[in-house]
Amino acid sequence: MNPLPKLNFKKIAVIIFGRLADKYSSNFKSLKKKISESGIKILSRTYISIIFFISLLSYFISLPFVCLLLSFYSYSVFLTPLLSFGVSGSVFALAYYYPYQKAFSRKRNLNFNLPFAINHMSAIATSGVPPKIIFKLLSGFGEYGEISKEASKIIRNVEVFGQDITSAIQNVASNVPSKDFKELLYGILSTIKTGGNLKSYLQVKSSEALFIYRIRREEHLQALSTYADFYTAVMIAAPLFLISILAIMNVVGGTIEGMSISDIMNMGIYLVIPATNIAFIMFIHFTQPEQM
Repeated sequence: MNPLPKLNFKKIAVIIFGRLADKYSSNFKSLKKKISESGIKILSRTYISIIFFISLLSYFISLPFVCLLLSFYSYSVFLTPLLSFGVSGSVFALAYYYPYQKAFSRKRNLNFNLPFAINHMSAIATSGVPPKIIFKLLSGFGEYGEISKEASKIIRNVEVFGQDITSAIQNVASNVPSKDFKELLYGILSTIKTGGNLKSYLQVKSSEALFIYRIRREEHLQALSTYADFYTAVMIAAPLFLISILAIMNVVGGTIEGMSISDIMNMGIYLVIPATNIAFIMFIHFTQPEQM
C-alpha cells in the first residue's frame, strides 16, 4: 500500500489556486518579471498561488480576533468581515510587492559593487585568461555581494548545465535587475562573439565606472553638507526654541485647542521629534546614490 503523498504549503497553494493563477496570468506580467529579478527561487505560478492562499488564510484567521476586538469597544459585529477583508488585502499587498522590494535591494547592491567588480575583472583580464576564469575568480569574492552571486550562476550554467560561456552569460543577463550590470554583461557577450579585445573593453568600462562613482560621491557629499545645515536649523534649533516657549507658557498656564501645554510638550518630545528624525534618516537613506 503506497503511503499518502506529503503536501507542503506550496503544493496546497498550487492545488487550490493554480488554475486561478493561470487564468489571471496576464495581469501579473510585471510581478513575474520582478520575481525572476529578485532572485526568489520559486516559480511565478507558485508564488501567485501562494499570494492568493495566504490572503484567504489571513481573512479567516483574523475573523475571531477582529470580532473579539470589536466586542471590547462595543462596535457592531457586522464590521468584522469588512475589517478582516482589510487585513486580507494588506497581506495580499505585502506579498505582491515583496519581489519588487527584493529586486530593488538587489539592484542597489549590484550598482554599489559594480565599479569595484569591473576594476577587478579588468585586472584579471590583463593576464589573458578566458572569460570563464574571470567569472570564476569573481565568484570567489563575497565582498562584491550580488555580483559574486551572478558570477557563480554563470559558472554553474557552464560547469553543471553544460552551457557554453555565451549562453551562460546571456541567461544570467536576462534576469538581472540592474541596467548597468546588464549592459556590462551584454558588452562582454558582444566582445566575445565578435572576437574583440576583452581586456581593452573591461579597462574602458572600469575607467568609466570609477569616474562616475567619484562624480556621484562628490555630489552626494555636497548634498549631505546642505542636509546637515537643514538638520541643524529645523531638527535641533527649532525644537529647542519651541520647547523653550512652551515651557514659559506652561508656567503662565492655559491650553491650546483644548490640550494642556504639558501634554503638547510631551507629544512633541516623545512623538513628533523622534518621528521627524526617523523620517529624515529614511530620506537620507533613500536619496543615497546607488553607486556609493
